[in-house]
Amino acid sequence: MSKVKHYFALGLVAMLIAMVACSSSNSPISVTLSPSSARMIDQSQSLAITATVANDSSGEGVSWNLTGPGSLSSSTGLSVTYASPTASFTSAQQATVTATSVADQTKSASLRITVNPNPQIPFQTLANGTVGTPYSQMITLTGGTAPFQWSVYDGPILTGYKVGGSVPDGLTLNASTGAISGTPSVGGTWYFEATATDAAGMVAINGLMSIQINSIATPGNPVPFLNQPLVPTAASPGSPAFTLRVSGTGFVSGATIDFNGTPLPTTFIDNEHLTATAPATNVANAATVAVTVVNPAPGGGSSNVVYFPIAAPETTVLFAAAANSPLSAYEPFGMTVSDFNGDGKPDLAVPTNVRVAVLLGNGDGTFAAASGSPVQVPSPPYDDFASPYVGPIVAADFNHSGHPGFAVAMIQNEAAAILLGNGDGTFVSSSAAFASTIDTTTSALGAADFNADGNLDLAVVNQIYGSGFVALGYGKGAFNMAGNFNITGFPAGIAVGDFNGDGKLDAIVAGGSSDSSGLGSAGLGVSLGNGDGTFTPANGSPISLGQNLSAILVADFNGDGKLDVAATDSSANVLYILLGNGDGTFGPPSTIMVGSGPDAIVAGDFNNDGKLDLAVANYVDNTITLLLGNGDGTFTQASGSPYPVGKGPNQLAAADFNGDGKLDLAVANLTDGTVSILLQQ
Repeated sequence: MSKVKHYFALGLVAMLIAMVACSSSNSPISVTLSPSSARMIDQSQSLAITATVANDSSGEGVSWNLTGPGSLSSSTGLSVTYASPTASFTSAQQATVTATSVADQTKSASLRITVNPNPQIPFQTLANGTVGTPYSQMITLTGGTAPFQWSVYDGPILTGYKVGGSVPDGLTLNASTGAISGTPSVGGTWYFEATATDAAGMVAINGLMSIQINSIATPGNPVPFLNQPLVPTAASPGSPAFTLRVSGTGFVSGATIDFNGTPLPTTFIDNEHLTATAPATNVANAATVAVTVVNPAPGGGSSNVVYFPIAAPETTVLFAAAANSPLSAYEPFGMTVSDFNGDGKPDLAVPTNVRVAVLLGNGDGTFAAASGSPVQVPSPPYDDFASPYVGPIVAADFNHSGHPGFAVAMIQNEAAAILLGNGDGTFVSSSAAFASTIDTTTSALGAADFNADGNLDLAVVNQIYGSGFVALGYGKGAFNMAGNFNITGFPAGIAVGDFNGDGKLDAIVAGGSSDSSGLGSAGLGVSLGNGDGTFTPANGSPISLGQNLSAILVADFNGDGKLDVAATDSSANVLYILLGNGDGTFGPPSTIMVGSGPDAIVAGDFNNDGKLDLAVANYVDNTITLLLGNGDGTFTQASGSPYPVGKGPNQLAAADFNGDGKLDLAVANLTDGTVSILLQQ
């Protein structure tokens, strides 16, 4: 071999050795991803993914590939964004994102992504519970990414009132598991909004949650119910001692007739009749007494108020506006009278648009707004209308505090807010906050103890869909729905009393057609109480009557001990009087012409002659018609009547607002947004 060839061979070998040495000193290309481990996200969410390529001197990066649902976007070579699918699905979906080295396509890395449906709390019925029995129920949740954070939405604080509801007293919601557990302490139905937030920050909300708790409490004495009229209905100042006779329902042995909260020596006749001796000192001076019947504990408590005027009889009834009348009250859809601050002077609660104005009487016919008035009404957890129009209202002591609160219906929402009185003109929402009204457009509310257990219940009438029922109360401002009323047409008013003399409270609902076409039949639905909150239609009910009944009340107009009915017809411009037969049926109606569009009615002895009278608010012609009772079920229009008031009078209340022993009138005027205070002269 020549030297040249030898040296060439040696050089070639050296080159090969150098190449092998160089190759063995460099690591192979590798691909890693961040995040590096499997991930879970929710529907409609995205995830940023970054690739790292080691030992790639070419700098060519990676190519991206997706297997499964979703899409990739915003690729920059070493990063990409995975977007989960937006279409609805019900079970978890699997997707895999793969990054492959461009320089060495045998090198890649993959990330597995589980896509969960968005979390949802489906519509569901939670099991009922029982007071004193341990309760446990898991709220059903679908979708979402664990772990979850649970809560009951209490909503914003609006003038001291929460929005959103709560779980029943004695129960709690586990923030980690969604389990509601504990031992219920009070009966009733609580409405609340459940919220679950998942690990991805997605929120599931169900505002239509509720739990019904059944009570096993032994019934106490009934809350008594007091009829009109008292006998006598009034007295003159300086009268001698006399015997006061009262009638009603639910009286028990040991019950007392109270004059302004002071018990009189009382004789128990039966569960519907009491007598008491009123000493001369109680009627020495002109005044108006708040008469109630009080049953002893357990249960029991005070009845509704009937006013007893102490003033000389009047031959003519004249009214004049009080000093600060009319009062401003924007869109007053309702009104109730009670002594909310315990000073012995009648006060007013007036729903005004989306709040309730609480007006405290000064005792001279003038009023001042209570602290915190107008009261913000808490809205239901489902918040159909966060600021709902409020309308029908009834004052009552729903929690045995000795202080009246009120229930007020939210016209657009299927609920009535329950506000408990503090005794100083301020109020607090009950722990349950709401009672269901089933339908919108609640047209009337009433409060009475329909199952005689010692707790006030709530009667509800809804106009548009024609429903009515009783919700049984349990003494804490919480209620469970019970029996339905017999109704006709589009019910607009309700009155209660014992129409058949069996000692159980009954109800009568006034309804009418919705328009001039006669859609729906006008008339009266009479429901006889079974004593447990359920009802049976009376014989002959519903009673076909009139064109468009609007307001109703019951009292004994002819002194025969049987409850009669007065009902207004806003289309026919008349008042109907039906005398009771004492068995749940009524005689034929007599008709009394009143003003145009009669829309509200109230009873009292306005001229102090010992006979029950009626005042009617006429919505269309802006007047009040006063009908003086003759004591036999007939009436005569008072001289000077009708009396002018504001525009669109639609609510009435009677009380002695200036303490002179004569009944006065408060009139809510819907059209001009005022409350007129008419003082007897």
